[in-house]
Amino acid sequence: MAPRYDELAVTVLRLDPAHPVRRGYHLMRFPGRWKEPLRRLAQARRGGEVASIPIASLNEAITALVPDCVVTLPYAGRGDADQDWLLAYREINPAAIFALVAAWVRAQKATPEQIKLTLSQLRAGDLVWSPVHLDLTVPDDRQRALRLLPMEIAATLSRPDAYCPHNNLRFLRCPSADGAELISWPPERVEDQTPFSVKVGISAQTLPTSEEVLIYLSFGVRRWMPVRGKLASDHGHSVYLAPTVPYLTGLENSRHLGTARIRRTRVTAADGASAFEARWDDAVAQVLREAGCLDRLPDPVQLVDKPMDYLHRHGDAAALVYSTGMLSSEKVSAGLSVADREPLMTWVAGELSPHFQLTAPLPREKCTVYKGLGGISDGPVSADCLREIVGPRLTVELLTDTERATQYALERLAKRLGVSVPSASEFNGSEVVLDLGDMKVGIRCRPVPTIRADLDRAGGSIRDAVQRRVDHVVDTLGPAPHPTISLVEIGHPDDYQGRRRGDDPKFAIRHGLLQTGRLSQFVTPVADPKRPPRVREGKEPSDANRERFAAAIDDLFRQLGIRPQPLPEPARGTLTSRPALLAIWMIRQNKGQVWGVARQVPVAVLADPTGREIQISAPEVPWQPLHTGLLEVGKRYLNANLKCGPEDVVRFIKDVIEQAVDAYPDTLLLTHAQNLRSVWNTLTNGRMQLDALGFGASEPRPIGKLRGLRHVRVRTAEGGETPECYGVSAEETGQPRGLWRFLLARVYGSTSTKPSTSSGALKGVSKLVPGEHNGKLQAPKAKAQVWNPQFIELTVAGLQDGDSPDHWAALAHDLRDAAPYVRDTTVLPWPLHLAEQIEEYLLPSKISATRLAELPGPD
Repeated sequence: MAPRYDELAVTVLRLDPAHPVRRGYHLMRFPGRWKEPLRRLAQARRGGEVASIPIASLNEAITALVPDCVVTLPYAGRGDADQDWLLAYREINPAAIFALVAAWVRAQKATPEQIKLTLSQLRAGDLVWSPVHLDLTVPDDRQRALRLLPMEIAATLSRPDAYCPHNNLRFLRCPSADGAELISWPPERVEDQTPFSVKVGISAQTLPTSEEVLIYLSFGVRRWMPVRGKLASDHGHSVYLAPTVPYLTGLENSRHLGTARIRRTRVTAADGASAFEARWDDAVAQVLREAGCLDRLPDPVQLVDKPMDYLHRHGDAAALVYSTGMLSSEKVSAGLSVADREPLMTWVAGELSPHFQLTAPLPREKCTVYKGLGGISDGPVSADCLREIVGPRLTVELLTDTERATQYALERLAKRLGVSVPSASEFNGSEVVLDLGDMKVGIRCRPVPTIRADLDRAGGSIRDAVQRRVDHVVDTLGPAPHPTISLVEIGHPDDYQGRRRGDDPKFAIRHGLLQTGRLSQFVTPVADPKRPPRVREGKEPSDANRERFAAAIDDLFRQLGIRPQPLPEPARGTLTSRPALLAIWMIRQNKGQVWGVARQVPVAVLADPTGREIQISAPEVPWQPLHTGLLEVGKRYLNANLKCGPEDVVRFIKDVIEQAVDAYPDTLLLTHAQNLRSVWNTLTNGRMQLDALGFGASEPRPIGKLRGLRHVRVRTAEGGETPECYGVSAEETGQPRGLWRFLLARVYGSTSTKPSTSSGALKGVSKLVPGEHNGKLQAPKAKAQVWNPQFIELTVAGLQDGDSPDHWAALAHDLRDAAPYVRDTTVLPWPLHLAEQIEEYLLPSKISATRLAELPGPD
């Protein structure tokens, strides 16, 4: 019997007010008199007016090369006032920092005259350190504490005399854009040619309506390349550097790892022939080149060819980071299991005591509102349900390449429709119409290889190739006379990596089908399994192809807005009735090479209390059923260079909320913090007011004035904003599913069970030390599959009088199991999950290739 976990440990540390963190620092301010010359330099390069100085690359260079500094100024704005810029434990040689600034200026893309003029207006004497004494436990220093506390902790854990007894790990600091990061050094398992280091992430976080600063810890591995591998052509690869002396003159050595990036670059040989070669390629390398010390870095070609030679070094070592796809098979799996994370967390807490205290385990919230959710609804969809959603006629088109692929698709259609369908061999190009009584479903096989072929980029840009394919789809298929869903068999995403990335036709095909009024989903070709499927008594042998095609057909039903079974009635003693469900999502896209347009468009999804009537809306797209709304949103915004500003977004949010509460007596609003707060700042921790919603500059509106509205804000682990977790009992640790009371009233944590794709992951297998499993001693397993639950934060931000926050948190938690065509728990509650998927019709990078890669492959 599986153990019961009624408590959840979280990797959270709290400051102990009885032992405040007080320290003297040295502060350097960014000279105000530098701003105008640097703005003119940026303006000469970019053209037009420049409001702020693009010093991100300078800050990155300082973070990498002067690790004892903390950058507190992300950008230098208008005016000529000095601004706090750097904080350090000691006075770092200002001449060395000025040399770095001068090298950064010379690295800018400007004419020699412009650079010379700029440098003539900067003075080393403008950089001055001044002492400052801070108490990082008081509210007045809260903003500085958010930046400095991770640095304090990293410095403590990387002391020369500090080591973790869990395999005697010692740590070095390394650059981090946010918070701080530690890497165990020297690496583990170098002698086995499976090198990796333990990674500890440290971030300072807050909770809604609270000023308390919390420290979140995360644990993982940084995997290093053991042999020559495949470098990508479309992005760089990180290298960690362990210099014995500083790269820049005038700096003192520090216990840190530096970072730089290498890129596979086309070069021209002496004989004029072209070849690809590894080169240093990032802002830090450019600054080092201008500073005259790039030759201190390892030779990138040698590092790629023989990475172990650099890992074996005691001085000036270097490590090339491994990422998925660089080798034919992984030497070390990603992640650390609870068998390693729990002792690491215990060590960290002990080292940081008494100033920081480990948070007590969270108690379980034993409430369920919607019972029986979870797993795929495998039953047939009734003809009445189909007709109610799409009308009297539906067409299914199978743009498949082989008879086997067509047969897999037909088998799933037969199961979903609850009727027999002809076999693939019986289709001869004409449409087969199934009479379901009140409605008819037509099925047509259309191989059309010219639609599914790779893009032809010869003699033009990617954008031109995409437009030609769109036109071809429209000309070949013509407009759909009634609701139509199309399954398209296409190459695997792995086929379109590196130089072949621009050959991927998915975005063009989807856009072309969209223009003809067709919803679409992609599926990879039938593949023979690498080994025979496992046969279990009484069970049908597994077939990865069947599962993959079934998931693709199901997704087409999801796009139609069809839910096979209604949501259940609330459990007794919880809610009095089912609420409608409203989710708001922000779609963002920067200008790219395909269409060259920027998009920032809010969309809303509204499900009635049964979950079977789903509508969507967007600016200039009124509420309508999901299947027509997807087409309208796609046609309206795919080519539009539209970036809704915060005022436009807030106006849209206010409108859809008011429309929902007018339509239903009870409504649950679901929002995602990281997705929406930049344009609707009422969702930020500092601005959130319980039981109120802010709409622009006016005073927040009490939620009691919005009939029946409740609000749950969801925050995910993105950006390290939620902690890691594991279940604890008197006997052991584990990975329980559940709802947990977090550190404040009305704030909860939601965890899920292990997904089917990670069924082979064992929680007790260590990468670092021997352990016991089923009564037997096991050696460390670097390749063992690892899965850890994500802690999803749920804040019950808005309630009506008499409501219990436990019930609404439990409902949001239950809705993570409400997606009818998904086998496992989704990260987001179902309405938000549905809203996020609208991105597939606007963003090329979000087209289902991502989900295709996650679906089961051949065994």
